[in-house]
Amino acid sequence: MPREKLVWVVLTLCSLWIAPAEASGSSLNGRVTDENDAPVASARITVRPSNPASADRWQAQTSPAGVFKLSVPAGNYLIDVQREGYYELKDRPIHIDTALELTLVIDSVREVFQSVDVNEQPSHVDIAQTSNDERLTGTEVLDIPYPNSHNLRNTLQLMTGVVIDPSGGVHFNGSSENQLQYVLNGFNLTNPISGQFQSTLAPESVRSLDFSSARYSPEFGKGTAGVLAIRTENGTDAFHYTATDFIPGVQIQQGVRIGNWYPRIGVSGPIVRGRAWFSDTVESQYTTALITSLPPGQDTRTGWEGSNLLHAQVNLTPKNILYADFLINLNNVSRYGLGPLDPVSTTQTVHGREYFGSLKDQLYFGRVLLEFGYAHNEFSNSQTPQGQSPYVFSPQGRGGNYFVTSTNAAARDQFLVHGYAPHFSFLGSHQIEAGGGGDLLRYNGDFHRSSYELLGLSNQLLSQTSFVGSGLFGVRDAEASAWLLDTWRIAKSFQINAGVRWDWDRLLHDAGWSPRIAFSWAPLADSRTRVTGGYSITRDAVPLQPFGRVLDQTALTTTYGANDVPVGPPSAATFTLGSNLKLPRATNWSAAVDREISTHLNASVSYLRRRGTDGFDFVNTLEPNAPPSLLPLPSATAAGVYRLSNLRRDDFDSVSLTVHQTFSGQHEWMASYTRSRAESNAVLDANTLVPLQVLPSLVPMPWDAPNRILAWAYLPLPWKNWSLAALADARTGFPFSVQQQTGVIAGGVGSYRYPFNFDLNLAIERIITLHGYRFALRGGVDNLTNQKNPTAVYNIIGSPQYLTFLGDEGRHFVVRIRFFEKTGPK
Repeated sequence: MPREKLVWVVLTLCSLWIAPAEASGSSLNGRVTDENDAPVASARITVRPSNPASADRWQAQTSPAGVFKLSVPAGNYLIDVQREGYYELKDRPIHIDTALELTLVIDSVREVFQSVDVNEQPSHVDIAQTSNDERLTGTEVLDIPYPNSHNLRNTLQLMTGVVIDPSGGVHFNGSSENQLQYVLNGFNLTNPISGQFQSTLAPESVRSLDFSSARYSPEFGKGTAGVLAIRTENGTDAFHYTATDFIPGVQIQQGVRIGNWYPRIGVSGPIVRGRAWFSDTVESQYTTALITSLPPGQDTRTGWEGSNLLHAQVNLTPKNILYADFLINLNNVSRYGLGPLDPVSTTQTVHGREYFGSLKDQLYFGRVLLEFGYAHNEFSNSQTPQGQSPYVFSPQGRGGNYFVTSTNAAARDQFLVHGYAPHFSFLGSHQIEAGGGGDLLRYNGDFHRSSYELLGLSNQLLSQTSFVGSGLFGVRDAEASAWLLDTWRIAKSFQINAGVRWDWDRLLHDAGWSPRIAFSWAPLADSRTRVTGGYSITRDAVPLQPFGRVLDQTALTTTYGANDVPVGPPSAATFTLGSNLKLPRATNWSAAVDREISTHLNASVSYLRRRGTDGFDFVNTLEPNAPPSLLPLPSATAAGVYRLSNLRRDDFDSVSLTVHQTFSGQHEWMASYTRSRAESNAVLDANTLVPLQVLPSLVPMPWDAPNRILAWAYLPLPWKNWSLAALADARTGFPFSVQQQTGVIAGGVGSYRYPFNFDLNLAIERIITLHGYRFALRGGVDNLTNQKNPTAVYNIIGSPQYLTFLGDEGRHFVVRIRFFEKTGPK
């Protein structure tokens, strides 16, 4: 018997063996919406008899159109509605006779400063949720004292599977930053050049951050490691406004000076009451960084960034809702790249711009929901070095002027369609949804490079690399995708999600299928334990940077002997495209057990196995077995031809244990331990987005952290309106390599590690009312234990400072003031 038919027979037998999903009885049909009449998907409906002695329960989950259906015997009942991010609707009495149509409204959660109790945590063991998710709510983003809390990127480290490297790169479950898809209200927000998330968003603008990995909807497919879905705040019929950090900070470190300043203002409310609403958040950042190991006057870096995110909803009719978003990012940084081993002369002045706009039309036809959307992104970035002197790599660090002057511009036009069919019954209940989309991508580059030199332990010149060619090029690409998902509720305690996705890319002339299947099962009668698992194939988006590199300048390297005499003529390094390139892919196996210990205390154990293949890298076809190097281009006396290939392989395994408890208000705590392994056969470093060397075996990734303990809390203190916020993050130090004076790595790649890293942040917050206005005053300390937590190291064998660590984090005092609108009557 063919394998596909065997699987179908097994599933059919299972569906007949397990109790049917719905019992016969009166029909209870309904729809769940928010306060703005928008449908609420994945809300859990619980119906129970009014008689408290009865243990009967009927449950359903709303479709993406907000619709639910139950068969319940006639009688008097109480109905509950639960959904993360919304206030719970509890104990609403209803009478069911023959048939009943209900519309249930649940309000979205806002902060405790605007409500007495915003407890928003429904059961964590709902079997309707088969995906492998981590969620941060808007209140958690604002309550937990993580470092540099003005920046949404830094929020992500509050998730158990996320670490941030010393350069600020964000890594989900051991992945490179461009192996994740980042979406804002359903639209791709990544930079098409690098595939990275570079947008600046104010934490106050975010309603939730949802990270899904391994088993998730085929709606998302341009990231082998998963998808980060950013949902923004929406306006209501009442005006709300906040102001945060509107007073500049003071830095007391080698004297008193104006410190970092992150003023943010948020306003939301009605455009037309009952019909149209908006939410707008403006953020500005003035940053100053002090590098204590550099001379006075040359030890500071300053920068300015600004962003504005506008979100609007217009109900054109009760069944036609239009959503719009507009985001603008501006940034200007002087002395970019300043660090313990990188003095002022090596830094750059960087200017960046990003514009994003989207429209999504949602049409509701009874039990059918259709969405159509369009979005446009534009990115531009320029970097200018301090001069045109040769850039220098030496055992003492870097020197001279950075060797790249560049202007990059990119754009993406994206289209999507998403449809949800009505539920139907066949061996259980089914919810079918399908969709597709297309992207048009453009990348224009203008690069002018000077040269860089490599100096030895005695300051002798070892090699010099210069560049020829125009460095002016353009790359165009087109992408298309289609997908199908069936949510199959076989029984009250068992659900299967099965789907498939198809992706096509014009640059590669390649297409790929990505099947996915996941299950959720409540094996015990009390329905407080959930077992989930699944298998999926996922694929990465195609970054445009490697295709631009092929059209870019050619490098010429001259090697020198004694007395600075050239050993021979310059050797050229050119870049070419390989043939039969494929979409990078990964296979994912995952499983989890979740247990609701008590009403608001949950524990979970999860396992993830990801095997990535066909990743992009450049391989020197003339010397494929050359020893690995940490230079921008491996130094060689012979010419090199670097061909783009699919030889990169990434492996990740992890097991994690998490405990989470919520209290009244928005108080809660979470603790987790993760044991993981992140390895690759590519030599990954900060010099290039796409690796230039492939190894015969796997080595630790630069952000591999085998052991990590993460805990955070926002807890009430004995005094009214006082709270304690805390974060503890302890992990294994990141790996690094040591090198010879020629740049060649000595020993194994990533065979050394930074010291153990530990951060402990504590803050006390008090809510006060002055003249009817509310303020939240916070004071705290980051890195309370004054742990060194270095970010740089002298790694050249033979240098006087060999294996000396630098970039101590130091202890920081933090003050935050948040202002809220006038309080209403109590």
